[in-house]
Amino acid sequence: MDAGKQHSGGGYRPEIDGLRAVAVVSVILYHINKAWLPGGYVGVDIFFVISGFLITSIIWRELQGGSFSLTDFYLRRIRRIIPVMLVVVAATLVAGVFLLLPGALERLALSSIFSVASAANIYFWRYLDDDYFAETSDQEPLLHLWSLGVEEQFYLVWPILLLMIAKNGKHRTAMALLVAIGIAVASFALAEATNESNPKFSYFMLPARAGELMIGALLALGHRSGSSVRWLDAPLVAEIAAAAGLAAIGYSVFFLDDLSPFPGVNAIYPCVGAALVILAGARSRLLRWLLANRAMVWIGLLSYSLYLWHWPILAFIRYFFGTVSVPHAALAVAGILALSVLSYRRVERPARRIAWPATRQVALLLALPAMLVLLPAAHVVKKDGLQKKIESSVAYRKGVQVLEEETAAAFSYNYNCQLSKHVPDILFDPRCVVGAEAPATVETRVLLWGDSHAAHHIGALDLLARHAGISIRNASHSSCPPVFPGDYSYGRFKAGCSAFRPYIREHVRNGEFDVVIFGGAWESYDREPGFRPDLLETIAEVRASGARVVLLGQVPTLGTYNRECDMRWIRLGSANCSELKVRNKGRPINDYLASLATPDGAIAYLDISSAICDEASCPAYLDGKPIYFDRAHLSMRGSWRVGERLVATGQAGEWIRAIAGAEAASSDLSANTYSWQSPQKPSPLDLPAEDAANRQLLKGLALDAPYAVVSDTTSTTQEGDRRKILIEFEQKDARTVGAEIVASMRAAGFRMTGASDVRGGQRFNFRAGEGVKVTVLVLPRGKFNAQKEQATGTVEVIHSWAPDSG
Repeated sequence: MDAGKQHSGGGYRPEIDGLRAVAVVSVILYHINKAWLPGGYVGVDIFFVISGFLITSIIWRELQGGSFSLTDFYLRRIRRIIPVMLVVVAATLVAGVFLLLPGALERLALSSIFSVASAANIYFWRYLDDDYFAETSDQEPLLHLWSLGVEEQFYLVWPILLLMIAKNGKHRTAMALLVAIGIAVASFALAEATNESNPKFSYFMLPARAGELMIGALLALGHRSGSSVRWLDAPLVAEIAAAAGLAAIGYSVFFLDDLSPFPGVNAIYPCVGAALVILAGARSRLLRWLLANRAMVWIGLLSYSLYLWHWPILAFIRYFFGTVSVPHAALAVAGILALSVLSYRRVERPARRIAWPATRQVALLLALPAMLVLLPAAHVVKKDGLQKKIESSVAYRKGVQVLEEETAAAFSYNYNCQLSKHVPDILFDPRCVVGAEAPATVETRVLLWGDSHAAHHIGALDLLARHAGISIRNASHSSCPPVFPGDYSYGRFKAGCSAFRPYIREHVRNGEFDVVIFGGAWESYDREPGFRPDLLETIAEVRASGARVVLLGQVPTLGTYNRECDMRWIRLGSANCSELKVRNKGRPINDYLASLATPDGAIAYLDISSAICDEASCPAYLDGKPIYFDRAHLSMRGSWRVGERLVATGQAGEWIRAIAGAEAASSDLSANTYSWQSPQKPSPLDLPAEDAANRQLLKGLALDAPYAVVSDTTSTTQEGDRRKILIEFEQKDARTVGAEIVASMRAAGFRMTGASDVRGGQRFNFRAGEGVKVTVLVLPRGKFNAQKEQATGTVEVIHSWAPDSG
């Protein structure tokens, strides 16, 4: 991805710099606003093809000429890649120390360490939290360096392979081509196979990305060390190749988007397109005009610096403002250009011209500056993101209290039965009922069904159901729409969703409910052509069971909202997030749902937005209090506040009439005698706790499932105390228990610093205070040697703390 001059057959290729300009501009525009260029992320794949082509051309030419040296090759890579990359990492880390909260700063420091070690992609594969409710990844300042990690790992492997092949005599070019073809086919197949089952691996790791680099390598080897491809000398052929390549790239950037499976088969379009452009090259008048002009070449020469600087700047803007507005974009582009020109002229270009002895280059361009980044980054990690210093502010501590009380997610409340994996008895779990308390012999005949966008209505529905004197059962599944037919969901939620929907269908068909309330992320599902017919079929089937249908509209999405907003701005000396709002422009899918309502009330439509928005805008705060958990989900307290607003504005009657009938709606709604429904969290583990550190741990490890402690051991080392607990639980699946532990650990004051899939289960890393670290591994049955026959999973806990932390 560096912007060194290109030599294939010994000549500079200005159109390749122009192609670099296309790639980097596509990436930057996509990262500013995805709507501008939905598939702009493929610019990275174009860079991979260019790198594969240029590196292979250089190595193969030198191997055939007998002049190749691994030492010289790696010194060139150091000169071209490392100095400016270290400058950007160091500048980003310094900025983070002054701008970020402890958790984000600690993640930045860790990613800095991995980036310096050419392993940023490995860090983000293992530790980027991809949970549905995780903080958005577009605020990780060094996330873009994953691609540099892929290239650097490629540079470690591919030259050695070519060197081994070159020793095999006259058939070496054919052998190199066969090896490159084999790697390419295997890599694209691996990426396609893991797109759904292990998307982070597919996206970040070299084995799934190597095929893109191999397309460039195949092109270089096909040139037979720079000899011309004679059939391309015909002008018409070169123009056709150029036009086809540009068309493939154009298709990729305009017609692929975030929902397109990627990498894999879809990555072939931009990669082959880039290869065709390189193949046609200067033979094409079209490419000379479009790509080899002065402006495009200038951007191409800056492309490496542009790529390195653009993401941290945009990430910091998103950290404070949520999205990149047009004014922010203008300022960002100016800053990106200024820093890129400066780093290109003062760092990147001078470093490439250095001709020091090898040991001096390694010492002064790599080892010494790397240590200047690694040592401060390691200190920040050791100090938990400078937690003590940052959290010493009274205003900060007040912000933490507001965050915990007002913005807690709906899924962190025990009576919200939102699943990440199907639980067969969820409709019989007594904790999943909200509203008025009913006698144990009375069945709950109202069901709230859907995904997390149904679940975040529970606070409002709980309040209204209490007024109406009814109870409501809730059963939801993440990323799983409330429809019976069709194939929906994705990734790790897909299997659970596929079992959950038929389960609900069976119980609805049995006539177990009088009312079924539908809620979902309608806008996302509506992108599927068959979704509306599937929804209509589901409504008809529910009606055939005798139940009434209530459709809940999707709440406004606040692209600029972050629940840490006030705390983030406190670091800059101010806090005024209560004015956050978006324009009230409605949603076409909500209009469609409203059109399905019938005059007799058999199908009703209710929209919570009416209690949030006025005619002009939709705020993130009501009465000075935040009501959202993230950009698209209400917090539980926020949901309650919206319910209060429905009562206060006289809209509650319509809701109660739709859900409970006219008689309930006629009850007195003016009495404000209810109180907040607490999370009903389970009790801490029944284990000894001799100090504050252990009491905090057990509070965080509250389990709402039958469990048995298999072992509990404590040891003391020079670094501090260490406790290992092994628990086996019953009835619940491991994914659900993992989600509950994350919620309870956060409620107990722990910060999650990493999450990854491992050994068929989930691993979570937490921090709390000086030197307190916890690793929790949650495994399903079959992935451990169960000691209890009824065990459905296990929790392994490793807790370490300094002697003075308790």
